[in-house]
Amino acid sequence: MYKIPAQNYPVIQQWISAGSRVLDLGCGDGTLLSALTREKQVEGIGVEISQDMIVQCIQKGICVYQADIDKDLSEWKDDSFDYVILNATLQAISKPYRVIEEMLRVGRYAIISVSNFGYLRNRVRVLAQGRVSSHTRLSSSWYDSPVIRFVSLKEFEASLAQMGIEVMDSRFFLPLDKVMRRKWPLYNLLAREGIFKLRKGTQE
Repeated sequence: MYKIPAQNYPVIQQWISAGSRVLDLGCGDGTLLSALTREKQVEGIGVEISQDMIVQCIQKGICVYQADIDKDLSEWKDDSFDYVILNATLQAISKPYRVIEEMLRVGRYAIISVSNFGYLRNRVRVLAQGRVSSHTRLSSSWYDSPVIRFVSLKEFEASLAQMGIEVMDSRFFLPLDKVMRRKWPLYNLLAREGIFKLRKGTQE
């Protein structure tokens, strides 16, 4: 199973204000929400489909719902949360546009991480091997990989622009654990992953 990348956690913690209401979609074993509760005193709720992960959340004292993110977030009213997080989950959902719109309906801000299919190493593997490797899929073979969509950082940002969504902040993860704050000409080639803080259009 693909593990949620822990290198995102410090960035997410930095972006979230103390005492905020947080919804974590695809929260896994609750490690991130547990850290946010401890470090930022947030009011956190997780959404997870895996029974095993839900058990681990409960053991950590995390409030968690078993639900399919793709179905929608109709259980929650508009602006129910300050932040809605989708970390290492975007590629495994069927209706990403719908989910992103719902995130920004129920939350003031959305935080989304994107694994970059346009990353140089992924391109080289496909070119050299003539197939998408398990490394590129982030998990295992094609028939049991949870990743169903491949997207580059440029494609993702173009989609946000089409949807009228504003990128408030972003970070780009390079090899050797380096993190860049700003885009540079080759970011779509050299960044393994990006994480974005978003909100709806221009607000007052």
